[in-house]
Amino acid sequence: MDMAQLGQLITQILGWSLGGMAALVLARYAYKVIAPFDVNAELVGDRNTAVGASKGMFQIAAAIILHGLVGGERMASTLWADIALVAGLFLLGLLMLWVGRIVLVTATSFDFNKQIHEEDNLAVGLIEGSYFIAFAVIIHGVI
Repeated sequence: MDMAQLGQLITQILGWSLGGMAALVLARYAYKVIAPFDVNAELVGDRNTAVGASKGMFQIAAAIILHGLVGGERMASTLWADIALVAGLFLLGLLMLWVGRIVLVTATSFDFNKQIHEEDNLAVGLIEGSYFIAFAVIIHGVI
């Protein structure tokens, strides 16, 4: 490996790492959009462990999707096209997690949102978070 290749490798590692951090920040905001309650008030004010578990596992799910996108071969011929494709597919993955949550809430026989938001039911928060991770693994496999 010569110095030019080493420089390119370091640039790619730094670039994809910073992009990954930005993607995970975006995932934090995406969770706020899909949650039908004030996430910050639940976490900070109420110390709601159910919301904390769900949000934390949503972040893990987002990272799994991102791993599927950046791991392996490049998907486009140029770096900028690859970045645009990864960003678009990551947003699609977050959208699919939202759709998955809608399906989960609809298919549940009890008031799912009430159990997480009002009852602070950690078990239901863990179910939701586990569902996010399981669905992300499926999305990762498709990518």
